[in-house]
Amino acid sequence: MQVIFIGREKELTDLDELYAQNRFQLFVLYGRRRVGKTTLLNEFCKDKDSIFYSAEQSNNKLNLEKFSELVFNFFNERNLEPFSSWTNALSYIDEHQKNKRIVLVIDEFPYLVKKNKALLSELQHLIDHRLRNGNLFMVLCGSYMGFMEKEVLGSKSPLFGRRTGQLHMKPFNYQTSIKFLNRFTDEEKLKLYGAFGGTPLYLQQIESDETFEENIKRAFLKNTSYLYEEPLLLLRQEVQEPGVYSAIIEAIAGGYTKANEISTKIGEDAAKCLKYIKTLCELGILYKETPFGEKESSRKTLYGISDFMFRFWYRYVFTNRTLIETGAKEAVWMKRIEPDYNNYMGLVFEKICMDYLNVQNAKGQLPILFTSIGRWWGTNPATRNQVEIDLIANDGKDYLIGECKWRNEKLDLAVLQDLKQKADIFSRNRTHTWFVLFSKSGFTQAVVEEAEKNDNIILVSIDKLMEIC
Repeated sequence: MQVIFIGREKELTDLDELYAQNRFQLFVLYGRRRVGKTTLLNEFCKDKDSIFYSAEQSNNKLNLEKFSELVFNFFNERNLEPFSSWTNALSYIDEHQKNKRIVLVIDEFPYLVKKNKALLSELQHLIDHRLRNGNLFMVLCGSYMGFMEKEVLGSKSPLFGRRTGQLHMKPFNYQTSIKFLNRFTDEEKLKLYGAFGGTPLYLQQIESDETFEENIKRAFLKNTSYLYEEPLLLLRQEVQEPGVYSAIIEAIAGGYTKANEISTKIGEDAAKCLKYIKTLCELGILYKETPFGEKESSRKTLYGISDFMFRFWYRYVFTNRTLIETGAKEAVWMKRIEPDYNNYMGLVFEKICMDYLNVQNAKGQLPILFTSIGRWWGTNPATRNQVEIDLIANDGKDYLIGECKWRNEKLDLAVLQDLKQKADIFSRNRTHTWFVLFSKSGFTQAVVEEAEKNDNIILVSIDKLMEIC
């Protein structure tokens, strides 16, 4: 198992640059649980004078007592009474640090505010009248993204305008994730990414001396493995009715992606179901998606599972738990996972291809510098058929339109011709169009020859996907 610091070098550099400014800083770090926030902060604090407090889901008094003990130990004080308020505690740090640079990390900050609603206003007053003139580097960290965005960063928050930096920390994309996956083939790396996702802690469960199949069986199909209970344990930690939330995720994993489909499937009121879906989106477990170019309020809105590990788990583990717990892991692999996995990888591959285009776009290595990217689905006005376009991006009236094929056969000319027909749906809005074809198994000679004759056709194989990693 890998435990080295991988993938957050840029974030660490950014924090060190803020630290070097040698003035008061209020840095807000947030992102879904297990994404590596605490690991990043521990690495940042490693060579610095720091007080690192992880808040607990207890009451304000007990949190303050434990924080007081940490502070007194840091300043080598003994037998002092705990602070009576957070204002007193932070004022004490400010008085005792003098010109010394100190990092103060408060992890799981939402736990404190939940038990002490006045804390945000206390912090505002302290920053405005005292801390901003000092040398404290304060970090507020939290996993509940909805809370951090509204209550800490939002325009109605008492702390609005006080932060000096912020970071929404996200799971790794495929380029960073595969750094955990040495000794595997390129195809195996992407298949493992499809099962374990981009969360560092989950990627660390992969053993490099095992095959893809062996890793799946050990990590997911054993009831003693770390990931076997992980999604349910995380939900129980975050929400009050984990059963309902779990049912929503299971429904989406089963292909019920519209709000009305989900509520019907789980037998819950539509309004209540939407409220729960919103919470899961705020936790970073689900995402909301509308067709490219349409408003967020589009009636075509779909919901998906953000984390591939959750998506894999609800598709293959949750529905087969009885079989797994009766020792049928071989049968689950042979009958449930192996025959279906290429189909499962379809959406994963689309996300990988979108990551690739985003990276190439940032480097300026595409024919256009696109300003938005997504998927499109709807009715073709010419044929009245339902159509899906895997990838579409634009810069004004210039478009990139893409198709992603995770198949065992080479992509043939019929796929390119079909993509050109789909692109006609946007013909009124386009000046120039480039067609991007992604294929797991390469391309037929006819497609290669067509691309050689036309500058507006771009072919991307797995080899090319890996070149930017």
